[in-house]
Amino acid sequence: MFMLDPTTDSRTIGILGGMGPAATVDFYDKLVRSTPGARDQEHLRVILWSDPTVPDRIRALEGTGPDPTPWLEQGVAHLLACGAEILVVPCNTIHIYLSQVVRNKDIEFISIIDAAVDAAVDAQVDDSIGLLATDATLASCLYQRALEARGLEAILPSSEMQSLLKNIIGQVKAGNTGQQVRDDVRTILKRLGGTVTAAIAACTEISVILAHIDSDIRIIDPSLALARKAVERAQAPLPLDVRGHHLHASNGEENR
Repeated sequence: MFMLDPTTDSRTIGILGGMGPAATVDFYDKLVRSTPGARDQEHLRVILWSDPTVPDRIRALEGTGPDPTPWLEQGVAHLLACGAEILVVPCNTIHIYLSQVVRNKDIEFISIIDAAVDAAVDAQVDDSIGLLATDATLASCLYQRALEARGLEAILPSSEMQSLLKNIIGQVKAGNTGQQVRDDVRTILKRLGGTVTAAIAACTEISVILAHIDSDIRIIDPSLALARKAVERAQAPLPLDVRGHHLHASNGEENR
């Protein structure tokens, strides 16, 4: 009977998705396109748990809706039960909750925040970078702190442009990715272009339509950065312990 060689076989990626569904599809497409495979057998094993019933993240943070943590715990448990070894979540705002969820779990967690900031640093952007994100993500300062730790300053849209961004995100979630939505994204980027030469599209709904957006400033796509980081980690050999067994990272805090 043919047996896989555990020393060379890639690790299995678990995607905790559904936040929203279109963003999850977009991420998986980028994961496949980022994998250097010429045939089916050279691609990665992927387990997808897409749960669009996860409560609204913004309402939860405002105290007007339920805490999504139990839904996230359930999703991670399903992925672990199916053999996932690496966890990725293609939603920026939900990362506010994930450090607690992945703690002490036997899975390597790759943060979309860290992946995006690494991509910005690798792109050698200026000392300041635009940040397009939900109100909740901005309020959490997840990106601002991560950027500051790497010597970068986040430049936020004006209140008027932030309101427009909120509408764009709602439109994409409702399935509207048409010309007006794309033009609105261009308007925000054009306004930012007066002060920065690059911006992070730190909402996966924006990532969905980036392929249709032309801009004078460079756009860092966290979904694409996360996909590339996931492929890299899945294909990387694990270190061995003194007995020759592969070591697994237990949570995301050990992988930064």
